[in-house]
Amino acid sequence: MRKLIYLSGFLCFAFLIFSCGDNSAVKELTREDYKASIEQMEDSIKKIQKDPIAAAKMPSLTNIELINRLVAYYHAFPKDEYAADCLFKVHMKYGELQAHQNSVAYGDTLLKSFPKYKNRDFLLESLGSSFDIYIEPRDTSKVRYYYELLLKEKNVGKDKKAEIKARLKYLNLDLFEYIQFKSSPIAK
Repeated sequence: MRKLIYLSGFLCFAFLIFSCGDNSAVKELTREDYKASIEQMEDSIKKIQKDPIAAAKMPSLTNIELINRLVAYYHAFPKDEYAADCLFKVHMKYGELQAHQNSVAYGDTLLKSFPKYKNRDFLLESLGSSFDIYIEPRDTSKVRYYYELLLKEKNVGKDKKAEIKARLKYLNLDLFEYIQFKSSPIAK
């Protein structure tokens, strides 16, 4: 019994020593470390995608690893300009992976965190399209919300605005019905 008490005491003491030890070996990652990790993963994916056979076999986990690195950068440096690009890439990657709920969630985060994002018009169109095509059940209020925000963007051309307004006019039709309607003699 005495040996058991001594052994448990020693183990507690050893645990205390190791847990309070010098953590200088633990390195805090810098922006450059995160960026290098992201760029390395993006380069790997680009190399794989050059070969259609290899690209078809590429596991989704490869893209998920890139997403994890992008999200880690955003969490480490949430106000950084590059964090906005990371969120945009996450939005796009989730769209590629057909994970549209995640895609729109990160797109919304980007809009809220960086309201003047440089590719805001493209992001708004992507979000509106996601709700118009992929998100089930279809939420026309969300489609309208993003497309109306897109109409307010200064760098959206007249033709694009006319196209968006026409889409909003027939929002009761899903996109495929709308395309069919536009090609019918009634629409002309």
